Amino acid sequence: MVLDILKYGHPTLREKGKRIERVTPEIRQLAADMLETMHAAEGVGLAAQQVGQAIMLTVIDVGAAERPSQLFIDGKPQDLKSSMPLVLINPEILHKEGEQIGSEGCLSIPDINADIRRFERVTVHAQKLDGQEIVFECTGFLARAAQHEFDHLNGILFITRMDAATRVSFDGKLKKMERETLAALPKARKPRRSPTPHRAGLASL
Repeated sequence: MVLDILKYGHPTLREKGKRIERVTPEIRQLAADMLETMHAAEGVGLAAQQVGQAIMLTVIDVGAAERPSQLFIDGKPQDLKSSMPLVLINPEILHKEGEQIGSEGCLSIPDINADIRRFERVTVHAQKLDGQEIVFECTGFLARAAQHEFDHLNGILFITRMDAATRVSFDGKLKKMERETLAALPKARKPRRSPTPHRAGLASL
């Protein structure tokens, strides 16, 4: 089932995800719905917060992306396309190195893209839907996607990582998007507005 993707200004996007203690049928269904939603939106990553669930669950699929990536398990390179999609539960980044600068966008912040500085290579530990643990290293676009989604799970949106001048250039769009999002919320869910817009959260993630 294709789910609604929350837009910038929704308070759930700023919530740190709760750890998933047990993989239930509901979690499996949510992961399947998130994959369907991500593919329908032509994105390459989606975090549970983006569909209204503040839990540590994310899906990634860079198999069709033109930007290069590498994936390693136990130091051995893996076929990227056959390894996708990734469904990651309670992911954590164990190691990071190097640097890359590249364009990012976000399904929750449409029509805004900017160059973002990320680590070039990261090591990720997570649990899979079958309960097994996985540790993998990745580089390039997959490493960028993993970092973007890890940020989402911790309530961090990618505009937080823009340089100051770029962030200011999007102020008007972000304020308008935030107003529209808040106006669409039920009154009980509308948070108190902060005096300044919250800095927010690839091909879009």
